[in-house]
Amino acid sequence: MKVLNRGRFGVPAVLALLCATPCFAAVCSVPSGSYPTVQSAVDDPSCTEIVLAAQTFEQSVTVGRDLTIRGASSATSVVEGQLSVQGGSTQVELEDLTVDASAPGVAGTSSEALNVLGGAELNGRDIVVLNAAFDPFAIFADGFESGDTSAWSTTVP
Repeated sequence: MKVLNRGRFGVPAVLALLCATPCFAAVCSVPSGSYPTVQSAVDDPSCTEIVLAAQTFEQSVTVGRDLTIRGASSATSVVEGQLSVQGGSTQVELEDLTVDASAPGVAGTSSEALNVLGGAELNGRDIVVLNAAFDPFAIFADGFESGDTSAWSTTVP
C-alpha cells in the first residue's frame, strides 16, 4: 500500500489559512471577569460582538473599528455617557440599547449622546437617546443631512 505525501504543512496549515480573522471572532460579555467595562471589550480586537448585561454603565465609549454592541433591551441596558464612533471605514451596529447623555460625573459626557465622526457609519435597532441637548438629527453631521432625506420619517414607532 502506497501512502500519499501530504507535504510539509499538512491539514493544520490549510485550516489556519482558511480561518483567518473570522474564525477567531468572539462574542464578549460585559461585565465579566475579562471585560469589566464596555470600553475594555471595545479595546480588544478579538471582540466582534459585545453583549451588555441588563444594567447601567456609567462611562463614555469610543469605537474606532467594526463592531456590534448589543444590549439586553433598550429599557434595561443603558450607557450613561457619550458613545463616539470614529474612522472613515468604521461600521458599528447598535442594538437594544439606551444612550443617556445626562451622566454628570462621567468623563467624556457631553450634550452629544451619539457622536459619529470621520465618515464612520452607525446603524441601529431599538436605540433610545436620552437627554441630548442638541437637534437629534445632528448625529448625521458628517454630511448626511445635506442629501435627500425625503424617504425618511421623523416619526419613531
